Amino acid sequence: MATPQTEPRYRLVVFDAIDIEDEAPPVRDLFCKVTGLHAADAMLWIARAPAVWPHPLSAEQTRNLLDGLYELKVAAEAWLIDVFPDLNPVRTIHEAACLSEGFRVTGLRGEPTHWVPWNKIEMLCAGRIDTEDESRSPSPPKWPSAVATGIRALTLRKPRPSDRWSRAGRVPRDPVGEVIIVRKDPRLAFRVVESQMNYSYLGDALSPLAAENFPKFLADLVARADEAYLTPSTRSLVSHGDPAEYMFATSQALADYALHRLLWSWYKRDREAARDQPDGAGATEA
Repeated sequence: MATPQTEPRYRLVVFDAIDIEDEAPPVRDLFCKVTGLHAADAMLWIARAPAVWPHPLSAEQTRNLLDGLYELKVAAEAWLIDVFPDLNPVRTIHEAACLSEGFRVTGLRGEPTHWVPWNKIEMLCAGRIDTEDESRSPSPPKWPSAVATGIRALTLRKPRPSDRWSRAGRVPRDPVGEVIIVRKDPRLAFRVVESQMNYSYLGDALSPLAAENFPKFLADLVARADEAYLTPSTRSLVSHGDPAEYMFATSQALADYALHRLLWSWYKRDREAARDQPDGAGATEA
């Protein structure tokens, strides 16, 4: 007996930021009408756009949203869930080298694990992760203080409150650099964390400080992978731009941004190819 075919489901990707004052109300009303979402929840998501809509959509919902966003001049596209790209798992690597022929990744024992020709690197997405300050307290009480506290307890006297927690301070921690390297054919994603990387390939340019080696490594990647798409955060970090353009709350936030920017690069490429075809023959739909 034939089983009924499952209705296709889609992921919607919005590529434009939405102005909260001018554009948000009609976009909010569109999403509320099509998805049944509460207006407040819709506004919270709109404030995060550009982004991927978090919920699967039916074919009818997808078409209504795409048509409505097109009329509102908001760039968007939809993907079947089965073919929606996924960069996970992002492989964190600890030793690599930028060589003239390509990017070499080595394992814990120095064995080569991946080799990527420079023309196979599709995207570089770099940023800095805004780590929380460290709370550091003074040394714990010494033995005489602990003994004295015990004696006070035996004599039914209340222990004297320790003031060491009041002396505890917060130690600022610098943001940590990260870069996600996406290769194609096959598609793989590698992550390099500034403080977890062996930069020995730098040779004479090697510094004792990871914070000085990471920018050299990133500049090397950018210079050699000259066909790769550089995200806005990467360009800003390399050019020492506004920190707000490359700061991220978590590593996952950077990974989500990387996926969205990869989708944007494909969307932009397809639209440019379509414009090069006078009769529109180059237009594609995801």
